[in-house]
Amino acid sequence: MPSQLEIPAAVDRVSAINGLRGLAILAVLWHHAGVQVGHIDPPALQTLLAAVLASGWSGVNLFFILSGFVLFLPYAEGKRRLTGWADASAFYRRRFLRLMPLYYFAAFVVLILRANDFAAAAHLQSAKELLTFSYVFQRYAFMPSANPPLWSLGVEVLFSIVFPVLVIGFVRFGALRVLVAALAAALLLRIAGRMWNLEVHGAHFVCDNIFGRIDEFVIGMAIARLHAAGRIPAWASWLWVPGILLILLAWTGFYAFGQVAHVPIVPLSLLNNILDAGYGAIMLAALREGSAAGRLLSLPALQVPGMMCYSLYIWHVPISEQVGTKYGTAAGLLMTVIVAAFTYRYIEFRNVANWRALFLLPSAKRASTA
Repeated sequence: MPSQLEIPAAVDRVSAINGLRGLAILAVLWHHAGVQVGHIDPPALQTLLAAVLASGWSGVNLFFILSGFVLFLPYAEGKRRLTGWADASAFYRRRFLRLMPLYYFAAFVVLILRANDFAAAAHLQSAKELLTFSYVFQRYAFMPSANPPLWSLGVEVLFSIVFPVLVIGFVRFGALRVLVAALAAALLLRIAGRMWNLEVHGAHFVCDNIFGRIDEFVIGMAIARLHAAGRIPAWASWLWVPGILLILLAWTGFYAFGQVAHVPIVPLSLLNNILDAGYGAIMLAALREGSAAGRLLSLPALQVPGMMCYSLYIWHVPISEQVGTKYGTAAGLLMTVIVAAFTYRYIEFRNVANWRALFLLPSAKRASTA
């Protein structure tokens, strides 16, 4: 029998959540690979397949939901508390040490690699935006030119800032009220944002900023509350079926709206809710003990990229631009994995002694006797 893996507390997470993160990062990598579908009959099948292949960007939605889950789970389980400034400052310190070392290392590397791509003034402005996170407050620089996917990391940072307020809201008003308020506020903001500037392609300064996406983080927090309280019912193990259907519906809708000139603003904004409902349903199914979805998502082939998702996400576009454009997509992807594995091990979890556990490998001693 294979030996049981020993995972240090620093990287021990719910296995199914690791797997969902793996799916999310694989979807994002696929999206930026730019694969297109050829002609297929019947046309309806071609539309559906094209919608699926074009929707890797929605892995970011899943990332936001999972972030809310992972950050709130220790508080929902009673392992941590947030009752005053001392607790909040401890949270901010942990969050800073988790995100910023890799972020700033990657930012400096990217700025050096792209030093010749911009005029001096533009490069200095790009550096200022990256190093201060000011791009999250700028309409035309919301996707920073040096590394466009970092817009979502900026939103993650803003969520970290407001997280203590949301935790207090869960305690004082209850998860349901906070969830309903977040869903309503985010939907209205997305509608207003698209009325102000209907920008279907790319991240939207209003719709995709923190308050246009706050509902996704809160959905994750609400699921963490259910999971911690053991209130996910047995029938939830089958929620992956309607979950997939909702996701396909949302993907097809987003794809169809992308093909027309005049987009209905309210339906487009609602598609985000349908997509998130699908992801939430799959999360509930995966978290139900013994579920088929949970077993599938716990496979190491999904868990490992999920555990490495931060490093993979932060490097995939810069390396694709430097390597992939010259030597091909496969070479760019391989280099991304190599660099990400290095920073995952030596920057993200530099204090974890058992490096094998970071990649879900058996310890050397046990591997020799298994």
